[in-house]
Amino acid sequence: MLQAAVKIVAERGLENLTLAECGEAAGYSRGLAAHYFDSKEGLISAIANHIVDAYTRRQRADRRFRPGLSGLLESVEYYLDSGRSNVTALRAFHAVLGSALKHAQLAASIAELNRTSVDAFARGIRSGIERGEIRKDIDPDAQGALLLSALRGVMTQWLVDPDHVDIGTIKRELIANLRRLLATG
Repeated sequence: MLQAAVKIVAERGLENLTLAECGEAAGYSRGLAAHYFDSKEGLISAIANHIVDAYTRRQRADRRFRPGLSGLLESVEYYLDSGRSNVTALRAFHAVLGSALKHAQLAASIAELNRTSVDAFARGIRSGIERGEIRKDIDPDAQGALLLSALRGVMTQWLVDPDHVDIGTIKRELIANLRRLLATG
């Protein structure tokens, strides 16, 4: 059901998503989505979690987790590459992120997802500090928030104007900037 909901949101937006249509699009009864998700906001929150969980599973399957600066930079590359190769999920996720501004229940769910993502980047930065690869004066939590913001911002720009946002060039520049900013010596 969540895959069907992601497709609906990516193609037609959140405003056109209904619980009944989600159930039908997934090949189930109109009422099953209401049974599982209780409300449209519950479904939207589940969509966000589903997209993030799928991303995390793909990342773990596709990459060896390396500690330190190299692993952090690989995570940045993976984020950008994954968005380009999963446009439907990316479009749906950004629709959900935007809707959190209007819906308090959803905002709490998205805030938790944001904290989890920032924490993952911060752990990578802390690992790099412990290994002596990242400067000790870097604030891991602040840099994690900045990194997540930059990545989501770039992907939003690309979704809106893919012909004029060169992800490959941005990826190279972002990696080079992070290396200059974070690396010791």
